[in-house]
Amino acid sequence: MPNAQEYITVCELMRAHGVKGYIKAMPCTHDLERHSLLKEVLVRKVNGEELSLTLEDSKLAGNLWHLKFKGFDTPEAVAVLVNGEVLIPETERLPAPEGQFYPDELEGFRVQTEDGRDVGEVLEVVELPTVNAFNIKFEAAAQDEFSKKTILAPWIKDCVKTVDANGKRIVCDGDYLRALCPEDHSSEARKEMDDED
Repeated sequence: MPNAQEYITVCELMRAHGVKGYIKAMPCTHDLERHSLLKEVLVRKVNGEELSLTLEDSKLAGNLWHLKFKGFDTPEAVAVLVNGEVLIPETERLPAPEGQFYPDELEGFRVQTEDGRDVGEVLEVVELPTVNAFNIKFEAAAQDEFSKKTILAPWIKDCVKTVDANGKRIVCDGDYLRALCPEDHSSEARKEMDDED
């Protein structure tokens, strides 16, 4: 059985279409013409079973694909594939459009503030209902300033200033990051000032 981390989902299967064994699919890719490059694929059924299948034909219909797998020639035959996923090796993934990124490509990127300080690492990119967010773990040396806990920093221009793919880093607004941290650093700073008086 293939390692799940080495495969990515290219589309989600929906329901049978017509009487010749076609099945509708919702693409999970920015390129709607991607279906024309698919040949040998892995289909993960709802029960977790994985099948190696050959794509015999594919068509674009609006924003959906109509797929025809070899050996699946009737609506009854494709019924076992409904709500499954079509997977391809990660090595076959198309590059993201210029200026865009796949979330898993950003894992491990360094987090820097605008003044160039390296303060943490991106553990993962979390897809939230309204925005994607970086799950950030701060370096030990930066935890007093920011947080000992991980935080979710929203991928919005007020927070994330730049994403540098070549340098494998994201540059964030330090004040915005501090505001997201659960500890109240301002009260700690006041306490230190009071202690000095």
